[in-house]
Amino acid sequence: MTEKILGIDLGTTNSLAALVFEEGPEVLGAPGQSPIVPSVLHRHRQQWAVGQEALPHRTTQPEKTIYSIKRLMGRGFDEIAEERNHLPYSIVEAQRQLVKVQIEDQEFTPQELSAEILRKVKHQAEMVLGEQVYKSVITVPAYFDDAQRQATRDAGRIAGLEVVRIINEPTAAAIAYGLDEKRDGYVAVYDLGGGTFDVSILKLTGKVFKVIATCGNTHLGGDDFDRAVSQTLKSQIWQDRPNLDLNDAMAQQVLKQAAESIKIQLSSSPEAEYHIEIPEKSLSVQGKFTVAEFEGLIKNLVEATLESCQQALKDSGLTTQDIDEVVLVGGSTTVPLVRRRVEVFFGRPSHVAIDPYKVVAIGAAIQGHLLAGGRRDFLLLDVIPLSLGIETLGGTFSKIVTQNTTIPTEASEMFTTHVDEQTSIDINIYQGERELVKDCRCLGNFKLRGIPPMKAGLPLMELTFHIDANGILTVSALEKRSGQTAEIEVIPFHGLTNYEIDQIMEDSFEHAIDDFNDRQLIEFRNTMERVFRGIEESWEMAQTVLTTKQQEAIRAQMQVVENYAQQKDPQALKEQMDILGDLTRSLADAAISSAVFTELKNTTENTPPPTETST
Repeated sequence: MTEKILGIDLGTTNSLAALVFEEGPEVLGAPGQSPIVPSVLHRHRQQWAVGQEALPHRTTQPEKTIYSIKRLMGRGFDEIAEERNHLPYSIVEAQRQLVKVQIEDQEFTPQELSAEILRKVKHQAEMVLGEQVYKSVITVPAYFDDAQRQATRDAGRIAGLEVVRIINEPTAAAIAYGLDEKRDGYVAVYDLGGGTFDVSILKLTGKVFKVIATCGNTHLGGDDFDRAVSQTLKSQIWQDRPNLDLNDAMAQQVLKQAAESIKIQLSSSPEAEYHIEIPEKSLSVQGKFTVAEFEGLIKNLVEATLESCQQALKDSGLTTQDIDEVVLVGGSTTVPLVRRRVEVFFGRPSHVAIDPYKVVAIGAAIQGHLLAGGRRDFLLLDVIPLSLGIETLGGTFSKIVTQNTTIPTEASEMFTTHVDEQTSIDINIYQGERELVKDCRCLGNFKLRGIPPMKAGLPLMELTFHIDANGILTVSALEKRSGQTAEIEVIPFHGLTNYEIDQIMEDSFEHAIDDFNDRQLIEFRNTMERVFRGIEESWEMAQTVLTTKQQEAIRAQMQVVENYAQQKDPQALKEQMDILGDLTRSLADAAISSAVFTELKNTTENTPPPTETST
């Protein structure tokens, strides 16, 4: 068996892991449970609840419940002005434009929060596998820039994972469909998730994948569909109650939840019913939403994605007639209008055989299997989404590596000074497509020192940009006449330094036992709530199959368990849960027998009599 390298789709809305087994790739979820982990976190008693456990708190404690954290990854405070207006939790600016989420008196970087989601995904995979996993391939939107890729890699490292490769989500999807095993040609991968959109054009030649163009929008996704519906619901409520405050965090989350429900219902039904209830505001509203209303609201957003498709085709020098295959990725591609418009645009049906929620993780797992030495003989060639270069005289942007260059790659250019006797040079590194640096994104800077004093124009400085297979940039400078050198692995101004990452990891090691106990405590509390719910649902039966003394013992033990749940000892809680399990065993047996009897009775009643035959 080859080394295990998880494929992880770290998504805006949902995350999950997959692995390649002898029978093929599979997403990893416990039997009877969904493998999908909602990318949601809730802070309670100085601990995190992650995934399904966190979801209910979006409406009850929105200021302590974090979602859409992927939209903040690798971005500066000024860049997320739009997001800050729509997210219910507090976002603050730290040093170097670093973004942090504030909950009460604590602050967390997006990398730390994403790491909690990755830990949950990793833990779930390990529970299925029965062993620990230390390595992963993590996917990112094709349009993620260097800063966002760095942030993703840092999140993996904080979560205790060695990120052996970062690959683009569209490329992972193409791998998952095994398109490398089909004829040569061009594939368009349309990826519309919860928070981001991108489209990639891939060229398949033999066993070689090459991304030849990519385009997209890191501010467009299913969240925006929800927002459009939510705004409409708000406007409708205001028609009857114009003075009602619906802009506080709780009201916004209730509306968002209703909008999500409407969107999901309308993917399979011509109309959706909704019920919005906010007791604190004495609000109870019911209504219906039609497909026509929904599609009218999101039409422009869908058309914006097709404009990106057109741009990607233009960049690749192709037309829709040249595209042989179209692959849909991301949960938002289940919206019927999206599927219809994509099919009309490309003039052909899309691949939808693999669940769009799972296809990226499966592709990442296949890539991980390849890197682990598995038998899968294709070559993956990705591209950088935006040009990379430096600031030159007058604030101009000099591109050294151009957009859609295949990675890994290396490019060099010669520069000189413009001031006499200059002994050092500040090198400012930017990413973008505009001509002036003020319209591009600054990734970082460093200084080349020790240049001998010379007249302007005489120093010869060679700048080399090296981009590895993960899309991570390293810049080096060499002054030819003096031999002075300098090098930097570009950490964006608003990214985490290696020291900060080491500090976060050191803290996690220091608190590893406490963290494990806290996780167990959360899991046992969740189990307790499920057991209590089951007992209450079966209590009518308990009064017929149990003695009064047995019933009293169960009620007393439930109180004991509840008391232990308020404490900090998970093992003590488990022991009390085991005692409760022993006390309720006869009740559980009776409930199972009753369910089996009911099922057999229904089966017998619904079975038609045997057909008579003639002899």
